[in-house]
Amino acid sequence: MAKTTRSRSGSSTRGGSKKGASKSSARSNTSRKTTAKSAPVQTESGFSSLFNRFASSKAATPLIFLASVILIVGIDLLVSWNKYEMFFKILGVEILIAVVIWIILTLVFSKRAGSDSSSSPVDEV
Repeated sequence: MAKTTRSRSGSSTRGGSKKGASKSSARSNTSRKTTAKSAPVQTESGFSSLFNRFASSKAATPLIFLASVILIVGIDLLVSWNKYEMFFKILGVEILIAVVIWIILTLVFSKRAGSDSSSSPVDEV
């Protein structure tokens, strides 16, 4: 003895007319309203939140620059073991490398900025 189950679509076609089938599908569409639930918004807390605020502020760039200069000078002092002649040679080489990199980056970005402004669209009439 097997159980037989009837589907909703089977019961709507029993009426024999297409009009009855469209009415039942319209009823089922109105009864199937779904509500969209949004995911809860998670807020940052703790150190990462403070760091993101600091990084987006105007004070971040000078402080990061100052911290990096202090770190480089400290490493140079450790490497030179208080031999001042060696310290100034290492520091001079680092400054020369930084200046060369700065000049190269300035030239590269100035060429990009020049090519972007010269390739402005021209209106043809």
